[in-house]
Amino acid sequence: MSRRRAARKRRTDRAIELWGLGYLAVGVVLATVAVWPVYQSWRVVLVAVVGAGVGGGIALLVRRLGWRGVTGALLAVLVTLAAYAVVVVPVAIPSAVTGIPGIARGIRDGIVGIVVGWKQLLTLDLPVGEYQAVLVPFLIVILVGTLLGTTLVLRDDRWTPLAALPVVAMVLFGATFGSSETSAAVDVFGVELPAPRELLLAVLTLLVTVGWLLGRSRLVRARALARARGGTVSGGGGSVWIAVRRNALAVGLIVVALIGGLAVAPAAAQLADRDALRDGIDPSIVVQKQPSPLSDYRGWFGVDSFDTELFRVSGDVERIGRLPLAVLDDYDGETVHVAADTRFSRLPRSAGAGDDRVDLGVKVGEGYSGVWVLSPAALAAAPDFTGPRAEALDDGFAIAADSGGAVDVAPAGDDFGLLPGDSYTLTADEQAPPADFGSAQGAAAGLDPDEYPALLEWASLQELPRTGAGLAEIIDRLRARGYLSHGLLDDADSTSWVQALKADGRYTFLSSYAGHSRARIETLFTSLVDQQRRAGAKASDATLVAAVGDDEQFSVAASLLATEWGFESRVVVGIRLPAADEVPGIPACVEVCTGSQMSAWVEVRDPRGGWVPFDVTPQFAKAPTAITEGEQLPENPTVPDDVKSEAVDPPQAQSDASDADVVPTEDGAVVAAGFWPVVRGVAIGTLALLLLLLPIAAILLAKVLRRRSRRGAASAEVRMVGAWEELIDGYADAEVPFERLPSRLLLARSAGRAAAEQLAREVDRAVFSEHPPTAADADSAWSIVDEERQTLRVGSSFWRRLSAALTLRSFLARIRSSNRPVTVPVSLRKEIAP
Repeated sequence: MSRRRAARKRRTDRAIELWGLGYLAVGVVLATVAVWPVYQSWRVVLVAVVGAGVGGGIALLVRRLGWRGVTGALLAVLVTLAAYAVVVVPVAIPSAVTGIPGIARGIRDGIVGIVVGWKQLLTLDLPVGEYQAVLVPFLIVILVGTLLGTTLVLRDDRWTPLAALPVVAMVLFGATFGSSETSAAVDVFGVELPAPRELLLAVLTLLVTVGWLLGRSRLVRARALARARGGTVSGGGGSVWIAVRRNALAVGLIVVALIGGLAVAPAAAQLADRDALRDGIDPSIVVQKQPSPLSDYRGWFGVDSFDTELFRVSGDVERIGRLPLAVLDDYDGETVHVAADTRFSRLPRSAGAGDDRVDLGVKVGEGYSGVWVLSPAALAAAPDFTGPRAEALDDGFAIAADSGGAVDVAPAGDDFGLLPGDSYTLTADEQAPPADFGSAQGAAAGLDPDEYPALLEWASLQELPRTGAGLAEIIDRLRARGYLSHGLLDDADSTSWVQALKADGRYTFLSSYAGHSRARIETLFTSLVDQQRRAGAKASDATLVAAVGDDEQFSVAASLLATEWGFESRVVVGIRLPAADEVPGIPACVEVCTGSQMSAWVEVRDPRGGWVPFDVTPQFAKAPTAITEGEQLPENPTVPDDVKSEAVDPPQAQSDASDADVVPTEDGAVVAAGFWPVVRGVAIGTLALLLLLLPIAAILLAKVLRRRSRRGAASAEVRMVGAWEELIDGYADAEVPFERLPSRLLLARSAGRAAAEQLAREVDRAVFSEHPPTAADADSAWSIVDEERQTLRVGSSFWRRLSAALTLRSFLARIRSSNRPVTVPVSLRKEIAP
């Protein structure tokens, strides 16, 4: 019989272990499914299988060899690290299997990936595939999770249920490092169920975990009952009914929880957007510290940069019309720049299959350095950098998730980015010609009339529809009525671009201020409005030329017009290749790109998808014509051969108004305008000070309430005991040394204070006397406390009194004393009364 019981026990133990190992296996499967959207590569299955096998195998080995204690844990860690180093390259970094040097670098990347692989995973665009060492974090999660889970399952003790934690953590890895965008909602019996994939994984994880815990508890209970029965046979119908009722209750709780979750999920989904770790991660804040590339635009046309090589482009240049250098999507009224909330992410190194792929090679010339990377808008993979800085440039490359603008923040001496001599090749998707943007309908007007009165007045004078075709027409009119000029003065620094324009046609220099602030753009449109009013409604574009500037001003002006027309827009600084339309004044780059070929254009988002580019460079064939109101213009106007134009200071304004004509301001309004900010600042400062003082006030209030509660007790006996407690707490706060002994008299003698001994005798007499104490006795006890507190204050410095008032020592001392046994010194034991 004992042999059969032993065999039955072994079978039960084996069933409990297999039940736990099966739960871990299901957890690994759920974790693989959860992480699939992050990688979308079948190699994650291999990583999951190998990681689970290695982790579970090490746990079984540790159990087999009987490793226990600190030594056993250290040996297990060493074995785990060795196994990880063996499998990490062929399993998680397959690109490193190129020979002994490649494997060595792969092992190094695998070890470094334990620390930095998580950040790399967060800064890559999804799906990440098998790029570099991105599979390392998942391998670590599975290996460590199964190692801990298997170890806990094999322990078979009260700690075993904690094996659910690593299983849940493995499943949560995919949600944590995945995208904040959830799966599309589905309709279930008329109820819209948000994030069905994520919800299903959560429900399955819950069901599997609860099922394992319930099943294990049943097996453990059956084993315990078998041991208790000792092999005797007993039966009864009651036990079956109890089991059914217990299981029905458990199943009912799960069903109620699931139904409640499904009911609450749609409402909860509306409360806040789902955030993932990658949403709060930026590769660097370097981009925000860079000046706007558009602000430096005119620098390309200086004599030192005009003919200097910036880039050398090779490859399929005939298939790409434009190469952006910087994509700027935010305008604050002063500069156009990359939006502060732009999230930069990394791209996988290898591109997937594609039919319309374009390969380009770029070499940085001596005239360029910086964080902005010349690259097409539709990159299929990260650039392949070459040269001594290749590894640093690989790590520093990122693209803006929304705009696609590329940057590289690799250290470059005292700065960041590309340096002369750096080179790279890249693969991009060939961009299809824009769709019929002319029929697109714009949204509501987007500009404030108080901020852009001249722009909106000029736009209204054009009387164009709020469609894509209307926007294209108004941008064409803007270019036709503008005049190209890159400088303020016709000096040596302007020689290069002036001579280039004269070589292309008849050009007359006109002065043009730099900058693209709101004031500068409004000045540009004011000149257009004034010229159109003077020339009349039937004047030609040649007569209406009035706005002088270059791509810096006209790109921002066109972008603002697109905003007014109800279209999303952005400004792009870059170069045009031969495949783009010819733009007089800014030649296309054939192979060697110099400063003379740098351009800026505006891109407008088609509501149906995609970005439509618009060139904005103004014409330079017809200079502005100075006309006066009502002047009859000649049918064939002439242009002077050489118009000298110099920058002069504007004349001082003359005014005939007297002081009496000045409208007096209301003193009350001025005072109020200056008063409320002061009040607001004082209120905020006062609130901040009150928040800082809140903990101090809470401590003082707690002590006051404690003292008032003790002193105001209804019973005189309770008031006297409260007086004793108040005195002991006062000693604790004032750091008067004493022993917390079981007798009040012994405690008072350990403190060496006469008042404490007197109060201890009175309280003991009140507590143990057959006659209850009177109110006078209670008042006498509290007077002893008050006098003793005053004595302690008089004998202490200000800082010691402040420390005693604010310390929590009396509260903490009571908590500690309630949790430890009291020992009486031998010297005082004889003092205890029988």
